[in-house]
Order: sequence, then C-alpha cells, then structure tokens
Amino acid sequence: MSIEPFGAVVILLGLLGLLLDASFLIYLFIISTLLGAAGAVILTSFGSANLSPAHLLLGFLSLKILIDRGRLPVALSGIAFPREGFWLFLTVAYAAAGAYIMPRLFEGVTDVFAISRDPGSSTTLWALHPVTGNVTQTIYFIGDFVCFLVFYSFGRDQRLTRALCYAGMLCGILNLAFVVVDLGTYWTGTAELLSFLRNASYRMLDDVEILGLKRIVGSFTEASAFAYASLGLFAFTGKLWLRGIYPGLNGVIALLTLIALLASTSTTAYAGVGLLLAWEYLGCLKAIRDGRGTSACVVFALLGPLLALLAIVAVALDHASWLFAQDLLNKTLFDKLTSSSGMERSSWNSQALANFIATSGFGVGVGSTRASSLVFAILGTLGVFGSVTYGVFIVNVLMRRDAGRDWLVDALRAAAQSACLAALIAGCIAASFVDIGLPFFLFAGTAAGLRDSQASPATDAPADQLQPEWAR
Repeated sequence: MSIEPFGAVVILLGLLGLLLDASFLIYLFIISTLLGAAGAVILTSFGSANLSPAHLLLGFLSLKILIDRGRLPVALSGIAFPREGFWLFLTVAYAAAGAYIMPRLFEGVTDVFAISRDPGSSTTLWALHPVTGNVTQTIYFIGDFVCFLVFYSFGRDQRLTRALCYAGMLCGILNLAFVVVDLGTYWTGTAELLSFLRNASYRMLDDVEILGLKRIVGSFTEASAFAYASLGLFAFTGKLWLRGIYPGLNGVIALLTLIALLASTSTTAYAGVGLLLAWEYLGCLKAIRDGRGTSACVVFALLGPLLALLAIVAVALDHASWLFAQDLLNKTLFDKLTSSSGMERSSWNSQALANFIATSGFGVGVGSTRASSLVFAILGTLGVFGSVTYGVFIVNVLMRRDAGRDWLVDALRAAAQSACLAALIAGCIAASFVDIGLPFFLFAGTAAGLRDSQASPATDAPADQLQPEWAR
C-alpha cells in the first residue's frame, strides 16, 4: 500500500474533521466525490487498485459517527425493518457471501468477462473462478452501505439540513469549475497541470475528440463518468430550483450543468438528460394540477417545450449546424449499439444474462463479471435473491413519501431522490457493476434520514421567497 501526496492531504483534512463539527466532513466528502480521476491510496496487494479520496474520507465519516454522542444508534436504526437500510443490508450480506461462495461453487460452469486489471480481461471470456475483483467490489459495496447509514444519521439531524443542502449546491458549482479548467488546459496544451488530480492508475481518456469537439471529462477519467456525476448534480439543483429553494442560484447551476452535459458528447448524458427531463416535466404537471406547483414549475411547464422547439428550429435553419448535430447524435447515440464499443458492451450484458441462467438464478458473485447495464449486472452477479432485495431498496428510496414536512426538509428530500433517480438512469444505461457509486448512496441515505426525522415547525414563508442571506 502506498499513500499518494494527495492522499496525505486528504488524511490531514479527515483528521481535522474529527475535531470539528460534522458539517465540515459533510462538505469535504460530498466535494470529494467529484475527484473521480484521483487516487489517494494505491493498494498494491490488490493489483494496484485505487482508494479514492471519497472512500478514504468515508472512513473518517464512519469514525465521526462513532465518536459523536448519539449518532451511532441513529445510524443503526436505519436498518430496522421495513426501512430502506434493512433491504440494503440483506443485499450487501448476500453479496459478500456470494462473492466468496459463488465463484467456487460454480467454478468452470460458465464463462465471464472477468473484472481484472490484466490487459484484455474486459474483452476476453474466462472460465468462472475467484478473482481479486470479488474482494475489491465487495469492499466497495460494503462502503456504499456504510455511506448510506452515515448520511441516514446526518439526515435525521435537523441541525445539518442546511449543510447537506449547501454542500450539494457547492458540489454543483465546483463541478462546473472543473469543466472550465478541463477545457482551458486542453485548449492551451497545459493538461499536465491537472496531473495531481489525475494520478489514479485508471486509463485516462481526457484528450479524446468527437467531430472536433473535446469530450468533457472535468475531474473524472472519461466523459461517461463525468456525465454520470453531473446528471445527479443537475437533478439535485434542478429539483431545488423547481421547489423554490434558492431559485436564482440553483437555476443557474442547473442550467449551466445542462449545457455542460449537452456539450460533453457522452451517450450517458444525452439519454440520461432526455429521460430525466421527461420525468421531471410530468412531475411538474402533476404538481400544478394538484395546486402545489411553484412559479419555477409553471415556467418549466410552459417554456420548457417551447425553448426546446426553438433550439431545434434554430439548428435546423442552418444547414451546416443541422448536419453537425445529426453526425454527433449518430456517433454518440443512434449508432452506438452498432459500433465496436457498443457491440462489446452488448456482449457483456448477454453474457451476464447467460451467467444468471447457468447458475440457476444464484448469480456468479459480486466482482466475478462485468456488464454494461445495472440491470444485467445485478442479475448476473446477485441472482434472484439479491435482485429482489436490491430492487425493494431502490424502489423505497425513490417512491416513499411523507406529507406535512418542513418545506426545506421536504424539498431537500425530493432533490436527493431526484439525484438518486438520475444515478439510477445513468446506471441502467452504462453501469458495469452493482455499485451505483457513493453519490447515489449518500443521497439515498439523506432522503431516508430526512423523511424519518422529526418534523420541524411549519414555516409560513413560501418556498419561492427563500434566498441566501447575501442575495437579500
């Protein structure tokens, strides 16, 4: 194991966070989820696997839960039946057991696209057998469970409500800043200045172009990873805007993030944005019908389709722009499945389904194989039992509602659920593993904790008028 210089800084900040209020570590951790290309610790014993800054800080957050009086019992209450944490606990327990048992029980029975750091492992079928991926992916999944419980505990603490809200908004701002830096360093030939943030032992695809456009990666390794994270932040800030929470600031963040997603040339971004906007539009129509729509909802419902139509007409009127838009959509979306990359990823899904069938619905175990969609990854690795428990967890996270909450708590919970939905959409499009990512679980824990928290006294201030102090 080797600690990178960047990792040493993270450790010092984590130690400082143990001495300060929990809000400091909340800000630090949520921001660290942006550092997808950074490696804090290199685990040489596991094929030079990377421990990200976010996973390293998760350890300090766990210690914070242990040392702060009263937080541990609240966190553990999140796994009480029938709360979301109960179903996630069953899923993780089955995954951990299956990662050890299934590759041995079904060894040689079926072939897999093994998760390995060896060159060519993702394009070659191997007979099922235990691999280091069983260990690393299980650790990541357990980390997801811990992350859920930690933020469930924070969500139950009304004193931290605004910190959770502000941290998500700040993360959206910094993500946009990384976009500017990414494009600026690429255009000026100074990309090496970001080497301290791109020190992980992953393959970096930060200099790829499509039709002359630089694929935006921000602080991540590739455009799809950037799109995955940005979709969640777009959903979070966009929902806060629709709910009238700091509407000016969140509206700007959401709009600029949408522009960055459309400019990213990522298939995940285009498909994800379309599905997410359609879902939110239907939600706005329902809110307006029920008399709960804010002014932002009305603006979105009335002007959203009109602006989209005007943009399409403007592009269509310019022949060169129209041809360019067609070529871009063909390369990144419509022709994706027939490309070599698309065919390779389709074969991953087909083989994951074959693994599910060959193991009689038990799955080959977490970390044994890869897929190109969360649905197939869950089926192939977790089998019937894990798919059911994981599915119940996800449905509860997205669908459970409680009325009569404080307006800010209710809006933040809805924003966290929207961020989870965005991550789920992106995962169903391109996820290789059952690990949907730490952002999904921090938002899931936040949403569940906020819902189960004690209701605050209702406020008479309409949500549309909520503004940060400096803007009043």
